[in-house]
Amino acid sequence: MALGATVLLATGLTACVPSQPSRADWRASARQALDDTTSEVESVALVLDLESRDRLPGRSARVAAVESEESLASAEQTFTSQQPPPGTGRQDAEVQDVLGRATDLLREARVAVTAGDEASYDALRARLGELSDDLDRVGEDLR
Repeated sequence: MALGATVLLATGLTACVPSQPSRADWRASARQALDDTTSEVESVALVLDLESRDRLPGRSARVAAVESEESLASAEQTFTSQQPPPGTGRQDAEVQDVLGRATDLLREARVAVTAGDEASYDALRARLGELSDDLDRVGEDLR
């Protein structure tokens, strides 16, 4: 009985340890998260543009904004659940920072779209464009 409890405890503890990829795998994962995030950021910018010109039918803008926000959350969680390899601390912090900023801004855009706050769309699009540039810069630093 004690052996079974020990095995169960050991299994449970190892399941809680994040994976630690190689440096190359970590870089590939970071680039993928940044690419996915860039795609979602640019999609929401397009949604805001189209919605401001009444080019989207019905609730399409809301649905697209929600789906982009959810997709970004998934990409961010996949990346941040990994243990960064030694020597990648600065780059890991940069990637996490820009992913966090994207999460916050996509949430802000989704709230604006859902509320029909068209007065904020231009400023949000500009901030999304700047964020896209930041994502590209961080991605280039990983190459």
